[in-house]
Amino acid sequence: MRQSRIIMGTSVEIVVSLADSKKAEEAWEAAFGEIQGIDFLMSNYREDSEVSRINRNAGKKETLVSPETLRVIERALEFSSLSGGAFDISIASVFRLWNFREGKLPDEKSLMGKLPKVDYRRIKVDRARSSVYLQEQGMEIDLGAIAKGYAVDRASAILQEKGIENFIVNAGGDLKVNGSKEEGVAWTVGIQHPRLPSTMIAKLSLRQTAVATSGDYQKFFIKGGERYHHLLNPSTGTPARESQSVTVMAPSAMDADALATAIFILGPEKGLSLIERLPNVHTIIVDRRGSVLISPNWPKGVLLPP
Repeated sequence: MRQSRIIMGTSVEIVVSLADSKKAEEAWEAAFGEIQGIDFLMSNYREDSEVSRINRNAGKKETLVSPETLRVIERALEFSSLSGGAFDISIASVFRLWNFREGKLPDEKSLMGKLPKVDYRRIKVDRARSSVYLQEQGMEIDLGAIAKGYAVDRASAILQEKGIENFIVNAGGDLKVNGSKEEGVAWTVGIQHPRLPSTMIAKLSLRQTAVATSGDYQKFFIKGGERYHHLLNPSTGTPARESQSVTVMAPSAMDADALATAIFILGPEKGLSLIERLPNVHTIIVDRRGSVLISPNWPKGVLLPP
């Protein structure tokens, strides 16, 4: 049984197996409602969201936020530190300069003007007050590379609270699975080839885990024979060039979501080095030449041929 809705700017699908249809319907409503609530809090496309208020108050005053928004921002800052700034939610002011829909490059002057606003170290979080403060006017944050994963985790928790044990929650490629697709049969997820949309580079046999993919084929335009995509290097404000796609498997979708972006920007060598330091986290990287790199120590039986 499956249902899908457009939330957080993407298609969110929840598939439930081996469950009573009435119980599944109730669980769906609660899980979709949870994702919608997170979107209300964390979307920077909504003027009344907490993230939009944080951005409006940049350089002026702190913004009181919900425990949910605080948790996601704190986790984002942890990944920023872990990746040496490759993952940085303060990229938002630079990201605004890019027009992927119309295929327009930002002008150099504007880019250089905004780049100093990108610095995760100037995002101050006060846990006791549940507040966030951006230290300079013009700074902006965007939780797009981590909030979807958090929403998937929360929807999964809601499903289990409602007694649903066999499911897959998929929000635009950020997904979490639990239990089985059928009695004794694991869920199977394909990893798309970044240059051949109908081709898979691998399949994953999954039971209790989360997976996220970041790729240069998801939002991009080609100009002068060069591909310009939305995964920007915070140090340059331009697209990262060392990878075509990065897939991460981790215990939580929030972590998989952020790490896929971080590793994409770091590039294969530094990305694999980072993964080796993290327990129960694995990655498949398609590098800029199209070579497929797989981190060591994958759990037995998870990685399948396409």
